[in-house]
Amino acid sequence: GKIKFTIENATRTRIVLADTRIHILGSFQNIRVARDALRSLILGSPASKVYSKLRSTCARL
Repeated sequence: GKIKFTIENATRTRIVLADTRIHILGSFQNIRVARDALRSLILGSPASKVYSKLRSTCARL
């Protein structure tokens, strides 16, 4: 939903949810940032913490 859209726009990637798999399309460096954000969410980090980390990481890209 909303966080998927935010991660896609911040990292310039596309995230495809297919059954039990998550596919991330984009450049290698951007995929790494998106994967770290998704991993944090899956492991239970609050969305606000993921947003702030994503914002600081994407400023350096």
